[in-house]
Amino acid sequence: MLTITRRGLLLGTAATFGAGLLTTRREARAGSGQPPRRLVIAMAEGGWDTTAVLDPKPGLATIDVLPGDVQDFGGLPVYTDGTRPAVTGFFEAHASLCTVVNGIQVQSLNHPDCAKRMLTGTSSDVNADVGAIAAHALGEELAAPYLVLGRTSFSGPYASIAARAGTANQLGTLLAAERAYPVGSPADFTPRLPLDATEEDLIRGHVLARAQRRLDERGQLGHNHRRLQDFVDSLDRGDTLAATADFGDFGYTGDLAFQAQLAADALEQGLSHAVQVEMGSFDTHDRNLDQIALAEAFFTGLRQLVDELVARPGLTAGSRMIDDTVVLVVSEMGRTPKLNARGGKDHWPVTSAMVIGGGLPGGRALGGTDDMQLGVPVDLLTGAPTEAGVRIQYPNFAAGLLEAIGVDAATYLPGAEPFRALCS
Repeated sequence: MLTITRRGLLLGTAATFGAGLLTTRREARAGSGQPPRRLVIAMAEGGWDTTAVLDPKPGLATIDVLPGDVQDFGGLPVYTDGTRPAVTGFFEAHASLCTVVNGIQVQSLNHPDCAKRMLTGTSSDVNADVGAIAAHALGEELAAPYLVLGRTSFSGPYASIAARAGTANQLGTLLAAERAYPVGSPADFTPRLPLDATEEDLIRGHVLARAQRRLDERGQLGHNHRRLQDFVDSLDRGDTLAATADFGDFGYTGDLAFQAQLAADALEQGLSHAVQVEMGSFDTHDRNLDQIALAEAFFTGLRQLVDELVARPGLTAGSRMIDDTVVLVVSEMGRTPKLNARGGKDHWPVTSAMVIGGGLPGGRALGGTDDMQLGVPVDLLTGAPTEAGVRIQYPNFAAGLLEAIGVDAATYLPGAEPFRALCS
């Protein structure tokens, strides 16, 4: 497990005085009526076959399915088979924590557009995904509020609080300058005047005392106060990042179990509020049987993630991390009901998602699809299919997810009616 050691930043009287006045936590942009929750996004990139696990459709002439049978896990129907033991094992262990949502309308067949819609709740190229929004609303003061370990994310206007430690390892070069230069560079990165701990503490005390004087002189103006607060916060974040050098030692890996370990560490140690993890290759145009091995690998990694969150302590005494952390399991699209001439399945604009943990109700499936694998109308308050309802659109789902983690959806997705069944 990655250990983040936070050194005693302020040892002198002046430093302690300055810290006490300047390190007030920002007010969260919450307001959904739900308690704030951390977030992990587990992305199945490429477009999964929803009928392989989450939306069972056996015995229909209109839909080609993998080998398997419907298995009930305390009221949650899942499609399982001996070829996918990790799927069975996951739901045997954690079905009571899971809500499956079927029949989400993506309204596109293009990978980037579908990913953008499912993760941001919009069709805009400039909006943030739910991970970046959660970090901005609830964890902006952390060292790396939104930690991206995979490839598919949208930081939008909150790029300054998103850190990639996978595809393009920003943390690696930030923590070790030599990594930004070609291998074999003659540049010498040895510190010219290395400081011992006492000297660093004296400098920190001087800097904070000076910030306090500036606050006394000019801090009555809101802008000045915010800038001074941002400066002091940056010192704390810098020390936290410097203690997380392990995050700079790896590139992108498709091993979801490895990413799961890092995600749990980042949340537990207070480095991040939201983390994105990812496994790819679900785009099975040529051989849909590949979804068997993909589901097995994905649910192996997902089991690792949820096991970690169940085993580790939560934010309050006696709680678990899974009690205050929501895991969003999502893919940007589904796959066609019928096989193509190559034995694969093509893109389909209806998908499924799963929400795990966070103290939310579990052991259930909401929404639904018909015998043509099209979304059916549902009541957005209960998730139950009804002719009087509406089909779940991607903005409904994203807004409902934001409310479920304690964020005011109207602030970030104005006009989107939340899928409030996630919380009821």
